[in-house]
Amino acid sequence: MKNYYQILNIKPTATDEEIKRSYRVLAKRYHPDVNPGDSAASEKFSDINEANSVLSDPKARAEYDQKLKEAATPRRNPEDIIARQRAQAQAAARQAARQAAYRNSMANNASTMGARTRQTVRGAQYGTAASAQAQVQAQMQALRQQAYISGREQGLAEAKAAAEAEKDKLTASVRTLTTENRKLKKDAADLVTLRRRLVDAEQDRRELEHELFNRDRELAQEKIHSKEIEDRLQALNNDDGSRRAANNRVTAENATLKEKLEELRQTLKKTEAENATLKEKIEKAKADNAQLEQDKKHLEQERKQIELKSQAQIQLQQDKRKQFQEEAESLKRKVAELTADSDGMRAEIDRWQQYAKSEEFLTDTERRLEEWSKKTQADRRLAKPTLYGALGVLIWATEKEIDDAHAKLVKRYSGKTDEAYVEKLKKIEAAYATLSDPIKRDAYNKTINITPERILDERRLIAENESLTEEYRNRLASKEFWAHFDDLTANALEGDVNAQYTLGEMYYYGDEIEREPEQAVFWFKEAAKQKHPDAMYSLGICFVNGEGVERNIDTGTGFIRQAAKLGSKAAKQYVAGEKRTATAAAAAKKTD
Repeated sequence: MKNYYQILNIKPTATDEEIKRSYRVLAKRYHPDVNPGDSAASEKFSDINEANSVLSDPKARAEYDQKLKEAATPRRNPEDIIARQRAQAQAAARQAARQAAYRNSMANNASTMGARTRQTVRGAQYGTAASAQAQVQAQMQALRQQAYISGREQGLAEAKAAAEAEKDKLTASVRTLTTENRKLKKDAADLVTLRRRLVDAEQDRRELEHELFNRDRELAQEKIHSKEIEDRLQALNNDDGSRRAANNRVTAENATLKEKLEELRQTLKKTEAENATLKEKIEKAKADNAQLEQDKKHLEQERKQIELKSQAQIQLQQDKRKQFQEEAESLKRKVAELTADSDGMRAEIDRWQQYAKSEEFLTDTERRLEEWSKKTQADRRLAKPTLYGALGVLIWATEKEIDDAHAKLVKRYSGKTDEAYVEKLKKIEAAYATLSDPIKRDAYNKTINITPERILDERRLIAENESLTEEYRNRLASKEFWAHFDDLTANALEGDVNAQYTLGEMYYYGDEIEREPEQAVFWFKEAAKQKHPDAMYSLGICFVNGEGVERNIDTGTGFIRQAAKLGSKAAKQYVAGEKRTATAAAAAKKTD
């Protein structure tokens, strides 16, 4: 009899809302559209639908619970009853013999002591079984609680220590950045002063044509220098962009510096305008060139002096620029170090918060998968009236998907003489002839207003959704497994024979948990006490192979034969194989 509660991974006391939620999750996971070609997933999906149809109906669920309870109730084996009656008869015979040998008073005392002894033994047996189950359950609960408390305390201590260390590093880094920015601010002020001096020097040379030429050249250099400073500031701001919250003061001061540079550009523009005016004056002065000829010699000497002074100022400016670059590089390296340290701490904290976020991830992913399912349906409706719909693929299908769909449809409709099938095959071939040719496909896509960019975007979204779905399945499978394992253990301790057998299989094969043959033998024995055929067969295999128990082929074979009588298919195959082996050995011996 199928256990619908185990199929839906819920408890027998689950509410209607819990049944609906578990059904939705499992139906999405094992739906044939999500697992194409997987027969096991299809069978699982059928069982899930069957379980939901029964458990979601109150009347059907009540009838099923009654049948499940009757199936779980252990039935007495006629062989055990006969053996118990035989033992009672033998005990009665022995008691009668003892009564004949002793006096009546001694016989009465012996009978009383014997009854008390049997009650004590029987009580000890039942008490031992109950206490063993309670002790195992208590130990498992204590281990879980101890692991949780230990991990939580260790995680809090490590996170606190890392946060304190990171706080100290950030404080020191902020202090360093503050000092360095003060230096940068001072250098900016010096730079403004220097530019003002250059403007004054430029004003002294307004009436000289050669002075105008030299000044224009210097202005061009200043423009280049200003652009370099802006580029460096922009690069610095970009590098610090991800950590602006940690150094807002640096950003504010950089913004102030940019404002001052903007003012400097405005001043330079104004100077250019003045230079244009100066050119006009020089043109006018050429008419009076004869009168200025005598003054040129004197002005030439002054020009040389100013030029020497300007060169000294330019050298000083280059030194300041070099110093500014070195300080900017140092600041960039320190910000990078700070960023790396901050990322390390954040990664450590994220690891401790991963479990807390997993539930949120699953909920959000379910919502996104529902939205994606709706989008996929819309995409199919979009492709249906097109050539893509004739092949049963989406518009953004890859070349391989188109080839595979064509091969599948051709295999389905080839060789059929029905006129409808023949016409269908013609449409398929016509669609494939267009879509398999990249040039024809691009031309056809234009007719249905589909651009290559959209196709690339849709394929990227499909890849992202597949990656998200894979991660969702892994997390959901891990979460469901451990929840199922806890429920399975609790049910097994309560005496659920199917849970005991399933738990034994898990410990025996070690698929999701560590393999422990001893634990497997323990649970196989518990299930075998309730005459579970497969558990009895598995216990016999453990005895035959000596896994988790001392090897005893006779005992193992006995268990396997008894399992075959109870209907275990694997046990029947094992017994049949033994018979074939024995027959072949006898035939070989007879031939010899």
